[in-house]
Amino acid sequence: MKTDTITVKELQKILNEKKPVFILDVRTTDQRNEWHIPESVHKDAYKALKDGDPSILDDIAIPEDTAVVTVCEEGKTSKIARDILIKRGYSAYSLEGGMKAWNYAWNTVLKELPDSDIKIIQVRRAAKGCLSYIVGSGNEAIVVDASLDPEVYGHIAREHNWNIRYVMDTHIHADYISRTRELAAKTGAEHIFSEKAQVEYSFSPLCDSQVLPFGNTKLKVLHTPGHTPESTCYLIDGGALLTGDTLFTDGVGRPDLKADKQQAVSNAASLFDSLLRLFDLPEDTLLLPAHISHPVPFNDPMIHASLAELKNKLDLLSLSKKQFIAATLERIPPTPPNYLKIATLNKKGSFDGYDPAQLEAGANRCAIT
Repeated sequence: MKTDTITVKELQKILNEKKPVFILDVRTTDQRNEWHIPESVHKDAYKALKDGDPSILDDIAIPEDTAVVTVCEEGKTSKIARDILIKRGYSAYSLEGGMKAWNYAWNTVLKELPDSDIKIIQVRRAAKGCLSYIVGSGNEAIVVDASLDPEVYGHIAREHNWNIRYVMDTHIHADYISRTRELAAKTGAEHIFSEKAQVEYSFSPLCDSQVLPFGNTKLKVLHTPGHTPESTCYLIDGGALLTGDTLFTDGVGRPDLKADKQQAVSNAASLFDSLLRLFDLPEDTLLLPAHISHPVPFNDPMIHASLAELKNKLDLLSLSKKQFIAATLERIPPTPPNYLKIATLNKKGSFDGYDPAQLEAGANRCAIT
């Protein structure tokens, strides 16, 4: 750690190891509500700090002998807060790059499927609630919805003595830059994707109901249009379902991105049919989504649910098709920032000349609850 700053990697390590730390978020309330570090304490101090008011942090109760990490949007105003706390006698550090850098903080949770050698590792981007997966069996693995530097997945695979055989996305993402194409290039894995995907790069196409073996198991391709035309779920060993943005643990995928009003209605109808298909699977099927609608604490368990749990939990799933379409379109949240640019870059398969941290900043808004 430097004398007065801390990197995302260093703070990530502290949280993973459950060491004591006091994280102080000094952004505005609006910025805080957009996205935040769940382990942090908030004080709307941005304007006062910019105006040079050293008393703005006087009411913050910090435990003795605990290091303080101050956080703002880009790592600038947090330095002012850090300096005030240092003068008060605290060991204080400013998070380098702020929340835009924290966008790439991640941790993992592992789940083993019963009666098999299958291990599922959920890789969670804490700030945006983005979830990607490494599924391993035997000495092979697949990676689904890679959203971090390819080395993250390569390192995890090496730890488990897995060769990455296939890499894939569940759909063309609009809220983060996909790293799947890079991962394929760096690992030699085969890049597979739905034959419905309209992108500007080559891949091995998958058709609906196709089955692919890897390790001692297999995945089945389920085309589930609605969120996007090419949206696809992957059924692992008949028991674990990677649903992308089709179905979440707290809602369903929004049908309106990159669509006019008429197309959004059509997409919602397709989504309803896709959900019916998924709920024809056994009720104990384990659902593993590509997102959650809030930041992920570092001590959170795996984000998952059974289809039975979701059927009882989500009111949208009890509606008729006509009611579902109307309710879905009525509940659409604000559109994600930069979603058209991100989707365009993901179709192109390259983000050369763009800073993903700038494009991806902000909360995930893919779910309708």
